[in-house]
Amino acid sequence: MKILFALLLLCSTGLAGQSASKEKEKKPRVIQNGSAAKSYIHKALYEFLEKPPYLAIEIATPFLAKEIGGRKVWLSLVEFSCGLDEKHCVDCATVIIYEPVTKQHRFVNPDDLIGQAGRKSDDKETADDGSI
Repeated sequence: MKILFALLLLCSTGLAGQSASKEKEKKPRVIQNGSAAKSYIHKALYEFLEKPPYLAIEIATPFLAKEIGGRKVWLSLVEFSCGLDEKHCVDCATVIIYEPVTKQHRFVNPDDLIGQAGRKSDDKETADDGSI
């Protein structure tokens, strides 16, 4: 359920974050849709999790352009399983944030990202109605 909510949030914030000029930003080659993105995600998770014996990517959204903290980044929500083997694994979810300027990525808990987005929208509502 959280994954579904996070997907909806990422899609809606991705659409809301598009520039008014509707210029499409060029997606970096390493995270292009298809096999390039799948390979990038698998390698990034594998290294981050310190090379687990079993790692399976269940679902990964295409990378979406977003602005976070004044920087343009690309986000992908990933649901995966990892552990000793297929029978002894845990289901997990993460958001990969790829920064094209530095060509680096980081991982964020989906709940933390949803919480940050919720606080920002609350701040906007407060600012829009003129109250402090």
